[in-house]
Amino acid sequence: MNKKQVLSLTGAALATVAGVSVANEEVKADANVATNNAQTQQVQSQTADQQAQAKVDSAQANVNSASTAVSDAQSQLNSASTANTAAQGAVSDQQKVVDSAQANVNSASTVVSDAQASESNAQKNADQATPANIQAVKDAISNQEQQISKDTDTINADDQAVTTAQNNVSSAQANVNNANAKRDNQQKVVKSAQDNVKNATDILNNSSQAKAKAQDSLDAANAKVNNDTNAVNTKQGEVDTATEAKKNADADLAKAQDAEKAAQKDKDAKQTVADQTKAALDTANAAVKDAQANVDAINDKLANFNTITLPSGYKEALKAYEDYFSDPNYNQAKAKELSDNILKFRDSATSQNKFKNNNSDNKVVDISNLDFETRAELSHFVALLVNQVRAQVGTNAIISSPEATAFAEQVAQNYNRDNWNSAENGKHDQNALNAASSQLGIDWNGENMGLDQTVFTSDYTVLNDGTELATSTKQTINNLKHLIYDDFVSMMFDDADSAWGHSTNFAGIGSFVPAKQGVGFSMDKYFNTHYDLMVANDKVEKDTYTLPSINDLVQKLSVAKDNLSSKKTNQATKQKANDDAQSALTVAVQVLATTQGEVKTKTANAQTANDNLAKAQSDLTKLQAELQADQATQKEAQTTLDSFTVDVATKQANLQKANDNLKAEQGRLGIAQGNLDNANKALADANNNLAQKKQAVENDKATLKADNDKLVQLQSNLSNLQNAPKLLADAKQATADAQKKLVDAQSQLTNATNKLNELKNTATATQANLTTAQKKVTEAVKAQSDAQEALTQAKNELSALQQKEALAKQVAEQQAKLAAEKEAKDNGYHVENNNVVDSKGNNVQGWTVKNGQMVDPNNEVIEQSKPETTNVTVDGKGEVKPQTIINTKGNVQTRAKSTSTKAVTATTAQAATTVNQTRKQYKQQLKSNSQLPQTGNDNNAILSLTGVALATMLSLFGFKKREY
Repeated sequence: MNKKQVLSLTGAALATVAGVSVANEEVKADANVATNNAQTQQVQSQTADQQAQAKVDSAQANVNSASTAVSDAQSQLNSASTANTAAQGAVSDQQKVVDSAQANVNSASTVVSDAQASESNAQKNADQATPANIQAVKDAISNQEQQISKDTDTINADDQAVTTAQNNVSSAQANVNNANAKRDNQQKVVKSAQDNVKNATDILNNSSQAKAKAQDSLDAANAKVNNDTNAVNTKQGEVDTATEAKKNADADLAKAQDAEKAAQKDKDAKQTVADQTKAALDTANAAVKDAQANVDAINDKLANFNTITLPSGYKEALKAYEDYFSDPNYNQAKAKELSDNILKFRDSATSQNKFKNNNSDNKVVDISNLDFETRAELSHFVALLVNQVRAQVGTNAIISSPEATAFAEQVAQNYNRDNWNSAENGKHDQNALNAASSQLGIDWNGENMGLDQTVFTSDYTVLNDGTELATSTKQTINNLKHLIYDDFVSMMFDDADSAWGHSTNFAGIGSFVPAKQGVGFSMDKYFNTHYDLMVANDKVEKDTYTLPSINDLVQKLSVAKDNLSSKKTNQATKQKANDDAQSALTVAVQVLATTQGEVKTKTANAQTANDNLAKAQSDLTKLQAELQADQATQKEAQTTLDSFTVDVATKQANLQKANDNLKAEQGRLGIAQGNLDNANKALADANNNLAQKKQAVENDKATLKADNDKLVQLQSNLSNLQNAPKLLADAKQATADAQKKLVDAQSQLTNATNKLNELKNTATATQANLTTAQKKVTEAVKAQSDAQEALTQAKNELSALQQKEALAKQVAEQQAKLAAEKEAKDNGYHVENNNVVDSKGNNVQGWTVKNGQMVDPNNEVIEQSKPETTNVTVDGKGEVKPQTIINTKGNVQTRAKSTSTKAVTATTAQAATTVNQTRKQYKQQLKSNSQLPQTGNDNNAILSLTGVALATMLSLFGFKKREY
């Protein structure tokens, strides 16, 4: 529901509520009028109960109306709430759309920036793509390949150095092991020397126990020397075997390394060939792609060649209209008829002539600053359309040239200088045209204009086919051609308002058309399009553009297809060469990988053989040292045993010798420890040297990788230089595509934002409507409450009035009955022969007899007249006791107090109450009348009793001032 409808409905509801308020005031006014005793003639004519009932009916109608108003207001509130919820939800949903559109714009902007950077790099690459630079890169590639070969040789040499260093480490480790064994053995020798000193001491002392021990030691030493000798001989055989194995492993490693070097050189050579064939194939592929793109572009132009077709009879109608201007009998009616004859072709021509989009025209340009190349292309398009029309009309073709384009641009600049917006003033700026003629020396001959500024300054679907151009100064060339085509169709087939002047300009009809005519296109700062016609002098005819035609495109397509075929043949040749080169490279890479695996295996084998030899040599050294030590121990044991048989002096000399030998062996132990320390240091140096050699290899590999990367970069640079034109074209197309997507994204963002603003406005309106509806409900509910209160008051007043009237009626009936009884008693009415007669026997009119009883005209049963005397007593509570009656027959009867002394009854609509006289009331009555009312008493007594009843009745209601 729109805002106007909501407000309309809200106004109706307000009128209803106002009606309830007015009715409520009328109820109060009626009540006031009733209270003031009918002060108008209309109220005076009504009875009190009619007035009260009318007030109730009116109040009930107002309550019903107010209830309806509340229901309507609540319904409107529900509708307003639903509408507001939907509107707020739509705003929330659209905000998400806007956020997404903004994200798309941001993303598209980034893509444009990246594409522009790539285009800039492609342009720099194209600028550098000279033959000299290309040759320089080729030379650099050759040098780099030689450097990579040197890097490989260096790695091989350093690998060999690592192997040597590893051998040195193994040898140093063996030396450490030997030195450690010698030190350990020397420690044993020292221990033995210490034992010899002890033995020499024991011998000197002639210890038998020591002699026996010496014999045991000799026996043990002999056995140990024998075992050591066997172990040394066995280990020597193992060393000989390990030495031969290491020799063979080293030879195998050298052979594998030679094979690896050969495989590396072969791979490098084949890599060079493969790179060259790949570059040649890339060039051939690019050439095929370019040729295919050219074929596709021409096909696209052929399929989407924009044409203007004149309906049959159109040119005759247009010529007839133009010729009629020179008719001496010219009149407006005839001219209108001829104009209508042209206009009748409008719909069919518009339907027949539709713009065709071209993919090659998707480049984005800034229409506020069109470059010459773009303006020239658009001028070509205008001339193409004009010449199609003129060919069908039979008039001279028009030309397009640089000077014609420049003239149109000068006209636009002059319009800008004059701040002339034809869309606002509806006129051409002849000063601008004349000035351009003077400035460039070219006579202008006509101008058609399209007032198209709204296309780019507002969200406006301008084109005849419903195409909506983006609200932006960034437009594709395709869009601008579409705009020109749209202008052209309108000017040719819907130009009656301009007396078909635009049509005849383009068609070249009229005496003013020169033999040679040029046309140029431009756009002023107001985005109005200018189609400027001029006399084609020598200046304009210079460097005339060749306009495209179907035949030209067909011929170009044939040449393009031949070129594509040639490029594909060359591509196939280059593909075969590259396939062969890549296959050979693959084999070389596999061979290199195999040889590298062999080198790795042989290196590991050589290392294992070296380790085995080193271990065997180390074990042999240990065994030899152990044998030598055990032989010394054997000799000493023999000497010790022999010493027991020499003289004391010799024993003393032997003890001295043993001590001297101990000192000497302890000195040798110090030397052995020093040798071990030196061997450990040598091992540490060898390990450091090995780490350095390994690091050198890693450095060599890093250098090789860097040089390979440089080679790849050089090869990429060569490919880029060789394919620079294609890369630049692709980069420009990528930029154009990105810019178009950005324009589309910006347009979508603008549309989404506009829709969001509209939805926000709608949401604001629905919120206001909701607030208004809530207020109306509150007002309607209060009005309903007021009406209900008035209805309750009116009903209470009616009920009170009805109660009073009922009681008054009962009193009146009782009064009438008392009067009838008095009448009967005063006149002696009684029944005779089933008739009511008076004391004289005369029939009483209006009285009847029913069931032997008298009935008065009011249908009340009245007792027959019987003279009697009633004695009344009152009990201590003031109530009348049963009465003793003495009738005319002298009989005494006792009857209820209601028989003669009547109880007065007051009745309301809810209940009946019997009122008994109190003692005070009875005494007052006796004081007033001296006796109870009897037959024959006057009416004053009756009225007196009636007054008591009336007073009692009124006391039931009370007296209270009515309030409003």
